[in-house]
Amino acid sequence: MSLTPEELSRQIKEARIKQGQDPDPTAPKPAQPGNAATAKAVRAATELVAALMVGGFLGYWLDTWLNTKPLFMILLFFAGFAAGFLNIYRAQTGQEFKVGMGDLKDGKETQKGDKEQ
Repeated sequence: MSLTPEELSRQIKEARIKQGQDPDPTAPKPAQPGNAATAKAVRAATELVAALMVGGFLGYWLDTWLNTKPLFMILLFFAGFAAGFLNIYRAQTGQEFKVGMGDLKDGKETQKGDKEQ
């Protein structure tokens, strides 16, 4: 069986696509790992800055209202710092969308300390 150069080229291209050596030009390109790391870093920075700003603003507002300058601003600034780091920790460990303290296993939610059956 003799193949024309066009048919041979087409078969080689199909074989490369099947083996993953030559990606299909029409297929969507996978996300690059560098972009994911950059996105995580930007999110962490945003979480920390937002928490610091909210804590600082609420502290300033309370100090102005109660005339206790710099007490609440300092306290809530550090509380915002702690909340920012907690948010970063939860985002990096994948706990950001979990509700409660239980673990979900095989479709059943178990509380920590409960025995599995």
